[in-house]
Amino acid sequence: MSAPVPADPGPGGGRSEPDRGPTGYRGGIRAGDGHLGAVDLVRFVTITGVVAVHCTSLTADRSSLAAGGVLSVLHVTRSVFLFLSAFVLTYSYQRRPRSPKAFWKHRYPLIICPYVTWSAIYVLTDGELHRGVGYVVGHYLLDLLDGGAHFQLYYMLLPLQLYLIYPSLVGWLQRHRRTHRPLLLASVAFQLSFTAAIHYGWRPPVLGIWLTHSGSWLPSYELYIAGGLVAALHFEEVTAWVRSHGRLLLVAVLSSIALAEVSYVCDLRYLGYSPIRASQVFQPTVVIEAVTITLAQYYLGLWVTDRAGVRGRQFLERTADASFGVFLAHPLLVGAILDLASISGLAALVGRLPGGVIEALAVLGLVPFVYAVTYRFVVWARHTRVSVWLTGRATPFPPGARELADAPPAPPGR
Repeated sequence: MSAPVPADPGPGGGRSEPDRGPTGYRGGIRAGDGHLGAVDLVRFVTITGVVAVHCTSLTADRSSLAAGGVLSVLHVTRSVFLFLSAFVLTYSYQRRPRSPKAFWKHRYPLIICPYVTWSAIYVLTDGELHRGVGYVVGHYLLDLLDGGAHFQLYYMLLPLQLYLIYPSLVGWLQRHRRTHRPLLLASVAFQLSFTAAIHYGWRPPVLGIWLTHSGSWLPSYELYIAGGLVAALHFEEVTAWVRSHGRLLLVAVLSSIALAEVSYVCDLRYLGYSPIRASQVFQPTVVIEAVTITLAQYYLGLWVTDRAGVRGRQFLERTADASFGVFLAHPLLVGAILDLASISGLAALVGRLPGGVIEALAVLGLVPFVYAVTYRFVVWARHTRVSVWLTGRATPFPPGARELADAPPAPPGR
């Protein structure tokens, strides 16, 4: 699972093409501020996947084979958003370089403010208030240290670590461009080995603690950080390659998904893994899926941006702007829905259905509803003075948002 990052403008660039619409985009880049429309679509698709991960994992039985098969694909969302974090950060940084101090002053509040707010919200709504103020405050302070207020907030610790090293990291890469290819090759080898060690239970003494608690440490995702940085530093080359390899990327995505499902079945049948372990985030097939799906989504984003009209582009920009807020807030709604289902007896009724039917209801019914409601909450929050505390965004809402805010987000797959 992953979290969206704030949308930043970046430099111009990319392949020169005629403007296909009246919104000032050329080659997928908006004139004036260099905004990447293609990335907006990637955020929308991926945040929908994040909501689907949580709706699936929270509604399904841990032994559900169907749920494990779905999660084997959807778990790539975490990796995609980490790649986007590094990519967008670098894309923007090249256009407007900042001193380390200015960079940290600008970036850290956008993470820390919503982190402390939503940690408090989840602590106050977890049903522990009867234990007293002292317990709740102590629990809250401890959760701030380890991201434990709710299951998705661990992610907030990752950009905090990335921002700390980012100015030095991007500076080094800008000065040593010849190292980019060997760096990526080494990163792929490391990520595959690292995830294999976790998935197949190898625990060397020195790395045992890291491998056991890998989710909240930035080095656990080094391929996606390195890949995002390098891709942004070679933006024009990468964009041109992606544009010209659409069919190859489609075949690669389908092949990687098939490989992930075959691996899932083999883990169940030959290694005796449970569905939840066989579909875990850290495993080699997810690395392969993450690379192919990230590139394919970018191709799709370029294709759509080239052809979308004004309203379509504004819609994508609004959903991208709201993605971080949706990530922060949607588990609260999912939890409330499940509590109501349990109290009303609906959960027991649905639980009698076959696993595949339950997954279909979660993905096709619960996911669009949760996304739509949470999106509307974020639209409201973005127009308030506490926007940065609730959504991680302090800048004005995207152009046209007020006029089109009532347009419902399209359900996934359309």
